[in-house]
Amino acid sequence: MNSEDTIAAISTPVGYSGIGIVRISGKKSFSIAKKIFHPVKSKINWSSSSFKMFYGWIINPENKQRIDEVLLSLMRAPRTYTREDIVEINCHGGPLPLRKTLELVLRYGARLARPGEFTERAFLKGRIDLLQAESVLNIIQAKTDKALEIALNQLRGGLSRKIYSLKDKMVDLLSLIETEINFPEEDIDLPSIKDKEKKFEEILRIITSLRKMGKEGRIYQEGVKVVIVGKPNVGKSTLLNTLLQQERAIVTPIPGTTRDTIEEMININGFPLTLIDTAGLRKVKNKIEIEGVKRTYSKIKEADIILLIIEGSSPLTKEDITLLQEVKREKTLLVINKIDLPQKLEKKELESFFPEKKIIEISAIKEINIERLKQKIAKFVNEEVISSSNGIVISIKEEEILKKVEKNIERAFKTLKERLPLELVAFDLKEGINKIGEITGEVTTEDILGQIFSQFCIGK
Repeated sequence: MNSEDTIAAISTPVGYSGIGIVRISGKKSFSIAKKIFHPVKSKINWSSSSFKMFYGWIINPENKQRIDEVLLSLMRAPRTYTREDIVEINCHGGPLPLRKTLELVLRYGARLARPGEFTERAFLKGRIDLLQAESVLNIIQAKTDKALEIALNQLRGGLSRKIYSLKDKMVDLLSLIETEINFPEEDIDLPSIKDKEKKFEEILRIITSLRKMGKEGRIYQEGVKVVIVGKPNVGKSTLLNTLLQQERAIVTPIPGTTRDTIEEMININGFPLTLIDTAGLRKVKNKIEIEGVKRTYSKIKEADIILLIIEGSSPLTKEDITLLQEVKREKTLLVINKIDLPQKLEKKELESFFPEKKIIEISAIKEINIERLKQKIAKFVNEEVISSSNGIVISIKEEEILKKVEKNIERAFKTLKERLPLELVAFDLKEGINKIGEITGEVTTEDILGQIFSQFCIGK
């Protein structure tokens, strides 16, 4: 599709609301608006008006039928979201007036925008880089205040500045090496081998730091996977329902009620958590239950945190001990449930499995110590899953690119230390610099752009 086309879309969610917006961007935006918009009082200077709002009606030019009473915003390039002329028609927020207004806009010269095409144009026109473009999607999809804060920081260029700083250091090192290659006989003050090694070490430290911070930051966007496991009837589904404050999972005294995993999102202290209720772990023969247990073990492998539930109202069983031995202790909290009943569990038996600080006693059905459990989960996320809130998020795609850059730098560094030809060092540095360009969008393809912007909604 031609990037010179004028595009249009409904930029507000489908449904019923006070206001809905039809957005137009491109060279024909003002001329299209002039054909279908009739101001009530103000006269519009269509050749110079900008960043002004006008009250009037959308009218079908063919039959003079009034479509909707609206407010029209005019924004002239280049100081707009797309760096093109933009018109926004603020309609009443029902599906019919919005659809009929959009139909008129399309009839008189615009085409329907693809998902994310407005933001794609902002990127292609150089108003934002690819990292900032992706942050727009993160703002829309933010589930917590912290996720929104991180996304806004990236829209302001927080991550871009770090990436460009890394690139500058790599370019600076490459220029020194190429000077040494191209002018070996000149009287130029060149850095020593040790100085170049220090520069390589600094670049590697920055890459390691970025990858670490990016992984931690993604938690605020994608959430922490919290898997609830235990033998049948220890209260896993009851705990899920209690944390969610709704009857999401079926609870019965019959073992094996939960056959498949159940996943729901919850916000605890600013962290988006995906709670995953699983089938009870025990020896089973029924094919359906076997599959349920298989899926439970699969979820345990993916988990960031495991909530291992045992009963306080009964002694430890062989099934409990097997689970205590199998789970990864560094990412597990041990939850003793049913403390509202007479206690038969010998807590000393747990000392060899878990330290006291990773054990909490609750009653899921009576909601005893549930708030303490939430606080313990939040503290666990802070201490074990992330080390700090760093204000950046690096996507999996960007992390993969950074891994490749890291390999280029490590190979170049090794070549330098082995006193091999500097041309080989320069080659790997150049490759790394080009890969950095894939992150910022300086080096990209239509396929990559299509994949990124297809995740956006139409109208953004």
